[in-house]
Order: sequence, then structure tokens, then C-alpha cells
Amino acid sequence: MSAGALGADRLHAVLDAALGVSGADDVEAQVTRTWGGLTRFARSQVHQHVAGDDSIVAVRVVTGARIGVASTNDATARGAATAAARALAAARCSAPDPTYAGLAGPAPLPAVGRRYDDDTAGASPRRRAAAVADLLSRLLPGQEAAGAVATTASEVGLATTAGARLHTLTSGASASTVVMGHGASGHAEDAAVALADLHPGDVGQRAAATCAAAVDPGPAEPATYEVVLLPAAVTTLLQYLGATTVSAKAHAEGRSAFCGRLGTPVASPLVHVADDAVGDGALGAPFDPEGTPKQRVELIAGGTAAGLVHDRATAAAAGVDSTGHALAAPNPWGPLPRHLVMAPGDSSIDELVAGVERGLMVTRFWYTRTLNSKQTLVTGMTRDGTFRIDGGQRGPAVRNLRFNQSILEALASCDGVGDLLRVAVDGTSQTRAPALRLRSFRFTSVAGH
Repeated sequence: MSAGALGADRLHAVLDAALGVSGADDVEAQVTRTWGGLTRFARSQVHQHVAGDDSIVAVRVVTGARIGVASTNDATARGAATAAARALAAARCSAPDPTYAGLAGPAPLPAVGRRYDDDTAGASPRRRAAAVADLLSRLLPGQEAAGAVATTASEVGLATTAGARLHTLTSGASASTVVMGHGASGHAEDAAVALADLHPGDVGQRAAATCAAAVDPGPAEPATYEVVLLPAAVTTLLQYLGATTVSAKAHAEGRSAFCGRLGTPVASPLVHVADDAVGDGALGAPFDPEGTPKQRVELIAGGTAAGLVHDRATAAAAGVDSTGHALAAPNPWGPLPRHLVMAPGDSSIDELVAGVERGLMVTRFWYTRTLNSKQTLVTGMTRDGTFRIDGGQRGPAVRNLRFNQSILEALASCDGVGDLLRVAVDGTSQTRAPALRLRSFRFTSVAGH
């Protein structure tokens, strides 16, 4: 038995108790057990170890197209049966849902690479503290670091009265830090399936080097600049693009920037963006909370708006198959991408910088918010290292700037793509992005930080 795992037979015995509720037309049940630990550090010292172990049973019951949902932390047959009865009572009090498209039946899961590591699932606080020590060993004199190293594992079982019976084990490890010193800061992060594949020393070294270079920032006038965005900054743009633009529900409701533009150019031909939960480097389960196997979906292919992500409801309305992008019920958002990836190019960061006569290099963005989803217009600030570029060379640091920028307009100006993907994990979402060179990015004011 894998470390901490309950096993498919035990989980499906719990699920069968929910599926057997009397009086329902359809039942979908999922049990998820998540466990792991988090080691936090601040001022270059470990100050907290956190351990968690939680199980959730979620049941969706349908009767006459009326849908009810209930959940419980009692991951036993009795707890599942009780949740199913509550969901049935809720369904009987609900109006029929015209978007209901039935439950997922049996389907083969896609072939995926390694998703689970036993040592990571059972990692101790001492093991995570050793990773923190490796990270901290890369700091330079006068620097301090804050951040966390996390190890998690998850076991999911899912079953429907339509015949789906699924089980998976997954794990993940991540390290993130902000290094501070001499009035400057730098940031870096990484994630992997296994703690042994994580490189916390590299995370510390990258953040420390950025912090050292960002000391004594000078002024920079708000203007439209050529920029080199490092992967963390590109990650933010991709996440906001995914949240506002590529959901089939947003598209059907006229809220997406892809409305009327599918099959037409929306970005530079160098831009290739997909949502890929099944390819190499992806983390997490190979099926969604509806029990549909996940698929790779091309979203922007060679600059052209190429596709949308679907759950069962939006797929039925569009006359296509679900792409496996449902969220857990109840879900007002519709389908969303959770594994965004931009294809790498063939340029090093130095080569991207060499192509800029006068511009800025941005480490990452923060406090980003949507201004107009139909225009992919977002606002935010630079953080943890913003640098001037002069004559194809990275110059001195500058003070942080606020930006107002359409993501698609920025991607339309892309003329260089980095050759290395960096991984960022936010909750259950994963984004992999390279650095980009953009010919136009609009900064509107000097930030107060």
C-alpha cells in the first residue's frame, strides 16, 4: 500500500453507499483524501510546520432534472449514504436544470506519466526542512528569505450510476520564496511530482540573484515599453486569460474575447497556448470532478484562437464532447482550464533582452485584477525585480510600475519566446510558461511600493 493511501476498493465501497440512495434517477459521488505538510520559513528561519489530512465525500443527486448537492467529511459508507439522502432532499426542493446533460459513463483514461511518488506522500517535516536549508544556503550576504516548501498527496475515487468507476493517486512538491535585502526583493518558485525532483537550491539562487540586482532602483517614467517578461509574469497573464476567455460558458454567454474570433488571429504566430493535463510535466488527476477523462485542448495555435474548454453541460449545448474541464458541483463558473502551458521557443533570456533597444525586464506581477474581460484588459503592478533594458543589455533596477494592458494585444506584439518553461502551482491549478519579448506593454503610473 502506498503511503497513506486507502485503496480503490475501500473508496468505492464508500461511493457505492451513496449510489444506492433510493428515489434518485442519477447519482454521482466522489471521495477525495488529501494529506501532506507545509514548512514555512521567515527571516531565513523555519518557524512553522503544518500537517493536514482531510477527506471529503461529495454527492450530486438528480431526480427529474432537479439537482441537489451535499458533502461531508465523514468518509464512511454511512457518511456517504447520509450525504446522498441530503442531496436528494435538496434536489426535490430545486427547480429543474435545463442544462443537465447526464452523468459520465465508463471511459478509458488517457495514458499519463508518473503522477505519484510514495516518498513525497510520506515526507516528514525534517525532509522539508532540509529542502528549506538547501534554498537558504544560496542567499548572499545581507539577504533574508521567507516562503514555504510543501508536499502533498491526494487520492480520488469517483463513481456514477451511469457506470463510471475511477481511482487515482497523485502527489506534488513545491518551493517558493521571496528574498529580501538592502531594500530590494527577488522571487522564485518551482514544483514537481516528487520532492526529489524539486530543486530548492535553484529556487533560492534565482531569487537571491534577482534581489541583489534590484538594489537601489531608479525612476522609470510611465509609458508604453518593449518588455521582456520572465516566466512568473507570463504565468499571471496566462491565468487571467484562462479565467476570462477560454471557457465555453463564457463564450456562449458572450463574455469571452474569443466571441466571433475563433479561427482568426488573436496573437503573434509565435504564441501557442494549450490546456494540457495529460502531457509530460502535468500534475494532478487525469479526470475531472464529473468523471470525464481530461484532454489536451489547443487554445491559441500559431496565434489563432483555436478552441475552448468544456464540461458536460456546455458540451451538450454545443453538440461536442466534454474536454474534461468541469469544476466540482455546485459550479456557477462553468468549465475552466487548470493546466495552462505555453509552448517554449528557442531563445535564451539573454537573447530576448538583446533584441530590445530600450525597454524593461519584469520578474513578476502582483495584485492583478480584471478590468474588462471581453477585452482581456487587466491591471496590476510589477514586483520583486523590475529592470531597465538599454542597448540590448539588462541595466539597473527601476521602481515598480502599475500597468493597464490587454493580454491579447500584448501577445499580438510577441516577437520572442524563451526556451525554458517554469512551473507555478496555485491551489489545484498549474501553469507552465516561458519568458516572452513583447513589443508593446502599457505602464500607466509609478507604484507606491
